[in-house]
Amino acid sequence: MSSLPNDILFTSEMDDSVISLSSSDSASSASSTPMSDNFLTIINEDDLNENILEQEIEKCNKMIITTKEYSQERLRLVRRLVELRLKFTMVTERKVLESDDLINTNTQVVYGHHLSLIWKSDWLTTNFCDVCAKSIWKNMHQFYKCIDCGYYCHVFCMENIKRICTAIRASEHSMILTICPYSGLLTQDYKCAECQSYVRIRNIKVSPEDTLSLEARLCDYDGKFYCPLHHWNKTAVIPARVVCNWQFDKQYVSQASFQLLEYKYKSKVYDLEKHNPKLFMYLESLSQIKNIKNNVFKMKKYLVLCKVWNAQLKNISSRCHEFLYDSNLYSMKDLIEIKSGIFLEDLLRVVQICEKHIRVECEICKNRGYICEICKQDKIIFPFDEDVYSCDKCHNVYHNNCCNERNFCPKCKRIENRSKIQEYSTTI
Repeated sequence: MSSLPNDILFTSEMDDSVISLSSSDSASSASSTPMSDNFLTIINEDDLNENILEQEIEKCNKMIITTKEYSQERLRLVRRLVELRLKFTMVTERKVLESDDLINTNTQVVYGHHLSLIWKSDWLTTNFCDVCAKSIWKNMHQFYKCIDCGYYCHVFCMENIKRICTAIRASEHSMILTICPYSGLLTQDYKCAECQSYVRIRNIKVSPEDTLSLEARLCDYDGKFYCPLHHWNKTAVIPARVVCNWQFDKQYVSQASFQLLEYKYKSKVYDLEKHNPKLFMYLESLSQIKNIKNNVFKMKKYLVLCKVWNAQLKNISSRCHEFLYDSNLYSMKDLIEIKSGIFLEDLLRVVQICEKHIRVECEICKNRGYICEICKQDKIIFPFDEDVYSCDKCHNVYHNNCCNERNFCPKCKRIENRSKIQEYSTTI
């Protein structure tokens, strides 16, 4: 199934055929043509400039003259010449505008979108209008882009915008964690959930006279139906299926849902222990990650108060900072990496860095360790060690075996005896 409507696929192919300047295309043309080795220079996209293009255009013109009329060689060269001239026009226009991407600094606000009229210097890429679903030819069309959510639209499509900005939707609504909350076309009055145009299921018409309704496409994220203009058959991992069933198969979603899921991809908004605590019972990887993160939380108490560590915060990787200073919430990126095993590898690497700092590198953190008061061994122990017990009241740390023999905390016992002595002295 295609990811875009048929007219979009056709437009995309036209874009590639007209403005593509890949080395493979040139190489294939040269190899299939019985011409001399001095054919045309292969130009890299990063090296495009006016001088090179002028030289190639002149060379191409000379070679066209030397070929036979209506021959395959001439056809290939003419096509090459058209491409080069188009590139030359684009480069000259870009040279004027690349110093300032914005053509109009006035921002248009429509449905929460902050739309800026722009000319992007990366004109080699292709984008599609989120209103009419047609391609945006950056060398011919002026277009708007939302600076908040990346919404694209032609200038002449701006008045037809119906979709609320993804940034606003993300801030006002929590993520849907019900698997495809389907309600049916009847509840939508057989209309697209976004543009309110009439839709139908496959070949079933709304009425015998119906000639305008479009195919209804179901969005697996919000359970609503959309027309092909606003549902391009793009696929995404659905949060509800991951949280409820640990299922990562991609499903078809509307363009609005696709943008929302992409916008929230790295946001830590999923509390697995709250929404589905049984996952930690059945998935060994999640259970292991939970235990390690608990140890990281105990290490954090040392690192936050360490002057040496805080002085090195700028040099600490963002991944390390993320594990230490973020909450127990997960992002969709985290969940996918947990599934693949990358998350656990990164977490263990962070634990190794933090543990090395506390035990070996930093004298301040090392001196904040504990000596077991029961066995009185010289080895320093920490709350994040294995086979240790941390008292819930005084937070003193002991070996598990030692604590099981005593069945009480020596420090708490001393505090209790001291308080009794103080009470007795006050009564006297």
